[in-house]
Amino acid sequence: MATGKARTTRKLKPWLVEQVESGKFHGLVWDNDKKTCFRIPWKHAGKQDFRHDEDAAIFKAWAVYKNKLHPGDKLDAAAWKTRLRCALNKSPEFQEVPERSQLDISEPYKVYRIVPPGEQVVPSSGKTSRKRKSAEEKDSSSDEMESSELEKKPHIVVLAMPLVKEETVTSTNFQEDSGMGSDSSSPETLNTLHNPDHMLIKVFYSGVEVLQHLVGSGGCKLSARSPPVQIGCGMEHVQLPVPAEPLDVVTQDKTNKLLKVLQAGVMLESNIDGIFAQRQKGCSGRVYWLGPCASQEGEPNKLERDTLVKLFDTQKFQLELENYRIHGGMPPEYKVTLCFGEEISDFDCSDDKVITCQIEQIMAAEMVRDTTLYLLSPHVSDPLLQGPPAPYMNPLPALDIH
Repeated sequence: MATGKARTTRKLKPWLVEQVESGKFHGLVWDNDKKTCFRIPWKHAGKQDFRHDEDAAIFKAWAVYKNKLHPGDKLDAAAWKTRLRCALNKSPEFQEVPERSQLDISEPYKVYRIVPPGEQVVPSSGKTSRKRKSAEEKDSSSDEMESSELEKKPHIVVLAMPLVKEETVTSTNFQEDSGMGSDSSSPETLNTLHNPDHMLIKVFYSGVEVLQHLVGSGGCKLSARSPPVQIGCGMEHVQLPVPAEPLDVVTQDKTNKLLKVLQAGVMLESNIDGIFAQRQKGCSGRVYWLGPCASQEGEPNKLERDTLVKLFDTQKFQLELENYRIHGGMPPEYKVTLCFGEEISDFDCSDDKVITCQIEQIMAAEMVRDTTLYLLSPHVSDPLLQGPPAPYMNPLPALDIH
C-alpha cells in the first residue's frame, strides 16, 4: 500500500505513478504500453457489491498519504474519492480521457493521461475568485494546491448576465451562428406566473452562461442535434449551442468533443407534480444531476438511459415553502443541475464542468421570491395584520404523471 509518512512535499504525479507500478491496488493499471495512460477503479460507493478494501483502496491510500485519515476515523469512501478526483482534475499533469473510460460495466474505471510538460496548460497569474462552499471542498482545495500550484483549466472571463425579469427572457448569449433557431432567440413574455408548465433552462460551458431559454409548453428535448423541421405541433427542441467566444480555443475544442456524444440528449418535463428527466436511449454521453430529490447526498446521481427520474417534487417543495413562511430560515431548494459527460456532487464546483444545465420552474422561483418579500414586509411581525396566504399556498392536487 502507500507509504505511512504523515506529511510530505512530494506531489501527486510521482506518488500516483509509484502506486500504478506497484501493482498493489485492484484495478489501478496502465492502459497502454507506453505507460502514458492509466486506469483507476471508479465503482460507485452505493453499489451493493462495493468493496472498501479493493474498490476504495487507492482513494483511501491518498487520504492517508495526505494525512486526512487517521486511526479511528469512519470509513468514508465518497470523501476519499472526491479528494483524489479533485486533485487529479486540478493538476496540469493529468487529463481525463472520457472516451476510453468504462463506467457502465461491472468493474468500472476511468482513464487518465499523464500530460507531458510541453502540453501542460499554464494559467495567467492572478487570484482566483472561486469560493468553496463546504469544509470538504476546502480540504480538497488544499490538497490540490499541494499537488500543483497551477490550474489545469485556462483562465476564462465569466460573463455577468442580467437577472431574469418578468418581461422578457432572452434565449442565447452567442451570435446567431451558435446553432439556435431564430424562433427561439426572440424574447418571450412571462405573462402567466405560477404556472408549473413554465420551465427556465440555462446552459453553461465551463462556467460561462451560453444559453437561457424559457419552455412554456411543459416539455422539451435538450440535445446537441439540430431540431428537426416540425409540421404542426411537436415537442419543443432546445439545442445546445456551438461554443464560441469568449471561450478560449482549448475550451471550445473540449466542448465540441463532448457535444458529439450528446446528439440524442435528454427529455425534460415540468408539470404540477415536479420536474422530470429521461436520458434518451441513444444518448452515449453520461449525464449526472443534482437537485432536491437527489438520493445520494455527496455522491454523483446518474441518469440511466431510458429511465424517467423525478428531479424536483412540487408537493414537497410547497410543504418546505410553508415551513419557510411560518418559521423563516433558509428558503427551500428548487433548482436542478444536469452535468454532461462528468460526475458532479455537492462537493464540486459547477464552473469546473465542461457542460452543465440549470433547470427551474418559474412557479417555484416566483413562490420563493414572493414569500421572501412577504417575510421582509413590516406587517409580518404583527399577527393581527397578517392577511391570508397567497392562492398558491393552498395544497396542490395530486397528479398521476402517467
